Amino acid sequence: MILWQERSDLQSTEEVSRQPARGARDLLPQDVEDNRWICAQLHGVYRRWGYKELAPPTIERLDTLEAAGAIDAKVLLKVATQDALGLRPEITASVARAACTHLAGRPRPLRLWYEGSVFRREDMGGHERVQEELQSGIELIGAPGLAGDGELVAVLLDACRQLPFHPDHQPTLLLGHRALFAALLEDFPHHQRAGLRQALSRYDVLQLQALDLSDADRQRAQRLLSVRGEPEVVLDALSTSSKAAAVDELQALVALVAERARQAGVRLQLDPTFLPTFTFYDGVVLRLVCQDAHALVSVATGGRYNRLLRHFAPGDQHASGTGFSFKVECLRGLLQGRRAVLSGQTDVRVLVAYHHPSHLGDAMACLERHHHAQMQAELLPSPMAGEIAQGHGSPRGPQVLVTYDHPIGRGAATACVQRHRTAQVEVELWPQPCPTLEAARAAWRQRPLPCLEWLTGARDGSAS
Repeated sequence: MILWQERSDLQSTEEVSRQPARGARDLLPQDVEDNRWICAQLHGVYRRWGYKELAPPTIERLDTLEAAGAIDAKVLLKVATQDALGLRPEITASVARAACTHLAGRPRPLRLWYEGSVFRREDMGGHERVQEELQSGIELIGAPGLAGDGELVAVLLDACRQLPFHPDHQPTLLLGHRALFAALLEDFPHHQRAGLRQALSRYDVLQLQALDLSDADRQRAQRLLSVRGEPEVVLDALSTSSKAAAVDELQALVALVAERARQAGVRLQLDPTFLPTFTFYDGVVLRLVCQDAHALVSVATGGRYNRLLRHFAPGDQHASGTGFSFKVECLRGLLQGRRAVLSGQTDVRVLVAYHHPSHLGDAMACLERHHHAQMQAELLPSPMAGEIAQGHGSPRGPQVLVTYDHPIGRGAATACVQRHRTAQVEVELWPQPCPTLEAARAAWRQRPLPCLEWLTGARDGSAS
């Protein structure tokens, strides 16, 4: 799909659509604020674990984006340039490239985190759709084995503790292993393994039934679908049927992180047939899922990708990497669905009004005092002449009437009063709450000072 190309014939205004591209959408201010709040919680966890931010480019060479053949070129959004470029469908490959080039000489392990949008092309019944998604994640480069896998899961669980999940979300961390899945398929005919891999990893019973399998193979494949659940039960079942080293790896990982998962309120589940969408993972794989109102929602995915790293560093046969990414907008939708309190929902803000154009400077000075105190303050841009009977005010008398919307907000309003008085400005505090801006204006009509302030949003009683 060609993303952009220069045109000499501009469309007329009648031809211009006012809708976003198919699959794209506008994020409204509250959604943007909530996304930033979620990312800030995640970034705080990353930093505590010693991760440093990396910002790889949104546009990359196609050979990088294809991740050594692990990503189907059909999902890539290509840019019409002389070079073969496209928009990234995920960020891990870009981080791996940077780690093996610009950061090749840095001591290992490298701990890197990122935030950014990814873009994918989807074919919806013959119609192309662009999917844009905000991701935040980490990559741990140069930490092989249990130590690296254990740290990855521990960071993810710490991130879960920072997010306001509701008990009904039932956050569950699925763990699997690419080598274990491959070992489980070895008993099946070689020509059936690709179809089995797809059907089992998608938990697609209909696709499984459509495969041309013998009765014995079909029954064995159906049993594999049921081998998932509590780690101890699954590990016991696998230890008797598979001698794969991956079973021991998963057993050691579960023992390392089980208590941390319990403390984070996250259920662990082993799923030997789970595989992420992109196939560059070659070791432990994971996915965090939550229960939404109607279905399970995947909010984070990751795993180990040693082979991908060695693709970018062909001379280093010991290169190792592991990481995960959160789907920020899926998280936001999940949390907003339960009316979780995210960014902006408890912010205190002050609306400042003025009566006459000659008082605009006084209103701007009010804003400045609040802004210096790191408080959100907004100007109602038009003078409210006619709102009050008079409003000239005495130069030596009170200049600002401070009102507030809720009894709990009185403390915050008192702090606003003190802020003005420190600047040698006389103010008055209205004695009772004004639940709406109209109520504040009614109070202003009774006490017509040059400027009105209405403080709203103070529900925790804290503002300074």
